[in-house]
Amino acid sequence: MKIYEQILFELASGEMSKLQRDVYNLLKQNPEGLTRQELVLNIYGYRPVRLEACTDDRKIRKAIEGLRQRLFPIVSTSSQPGYRLDFSRQAVAKMLGELQSRRDHIQEQINSAAKFYQMPEYSEQVNATQGRLL
Repeated sequence: MKIYEQILFELASGEMSKLQRDVYNLLKQNPEGLTRQELVLNIYGYRPVRLEACTDDRKIRKAIEGLRQRLFPIVSTSSQPGYRLDFSRQAVAKMLGELQSRRDHIQEQINSAAKFYQMPEYSEQVNATQGRLL
């Protein structure tokens, strides 16, 4: 319940944009999830013919990206198109695993650049088997 209180606080305090609040509220009201077309319809009032040419869809995806950066567990899967909120321990663990993987990938790039440019002070060791910094 504590996580919901934090989210409600952020919503009330204006820390999120109106679009982010709208997306969050829609996903909260639709636990089964919403497609990209449904999100555009609910927020902007029309169903886009082509998503790839829809700037409103792009705005929504940027808002979702911002919410994810704030650690909102918004999930999407290839088996069921769209987005949904998932506060289950399994979904949060998956989100944390993805963040760790991204961190490790970026650290590998830093290590390569530090080695190439002979700047070892920027290099950190990565344990490849565990995916953690040493």
